[in-house]
Amino acid sequence: MFGLYPSIATFFYSFTQYSGVPGTPLNVCGLCNYATAATSLLSNVAGAVWTTVRFAVGVTVFQTALSLGLALIFQRRGRSFTFYRAIIFLPGILSVPIVGGMFSLLLDPESGPVGELFRNAFGIQSAFLGSAKISLLLIMGITIWMGCGYGMIIFIAGLRAIPRESYEAASVDGAGRFRTFRHITWPLLAPATTVCVFLTSMASLGEFALVLVLTEGNFGTKTLGVYMFTSAFGTSSQLGYGSMIAIVQFFLTLLIGGGVLLALRRREVTL
Repeated sequence: MFGLYPSIATFFYSFTQYSGVPGTPLNVCGLCNYATAATSLLSNVAGAVWTTVRFAVGVTVFQTALSLGLALIFQRRGRSFTFYRAIIFLPGILSVPIVGGMFSLLLDPESGPVGELFRNAFGIQSAFLGSAKISLLLIMGITIWMGCGYGMIIFIAGLRAIPRESYEAASVDGAGRFRTFRHITWPLLAPATTVCVFLTSMASLGEFALVLVLTEGNFGTKTLGVYMFTSAFGTSSQLGYGSMIAIVQFFLTLLIGGGVLLALRRREVTL
């Protein structure tokens, strides 16, 4: 019920020119917001979609690969490995404002320690989060750092579910580590891979909080989520137009998420 009402309200407001300010008229205009997005503001919408897709693909691919690598390293049982897993998992439980504030200080081009290190050690001056060339990549890296612990846990659960007999049979056949991983571990990790890739891609497509805290969508980092938020609740709030962007984001996520899930489920059946 708590999720249904906001969803219906968002869909309704997408057909209005409502500013979101209490007491102002709704001004139901039909498809006017969609027409505006498809004509005069098409470049803004297309740019946000392209940034969102690049962000989601980059985060999903590299976070999944890193999570799998960490799971292979730290899957063993024992106190020391439990400690390392807890350290890796820790960033995922930190709130976005804390992470955003921490990296804003670290990557401050004037007084941040990372900026001073680059200047003193390499003679390189960079704006970091203020650079259109690397700001999106930096946010991808921070997102991966926050989320790889979840993926690692998923893959460790998948690794521990693989029967020991499969590895024993591979060892008897003389298979090395690479062949064992390729023909035993990777195929049998298909369910865990499906879960990890699907959850990561869905979270990445809807990401806006971290981007908003770090760059406010500037310097080539305006995802659909940020575009929606700034349109609906920015200085010149247009709740109707922002709601329309939210509907576009919903269908984009549904399309990509459905395609990813279908492809991964087919892969499970094939393997």
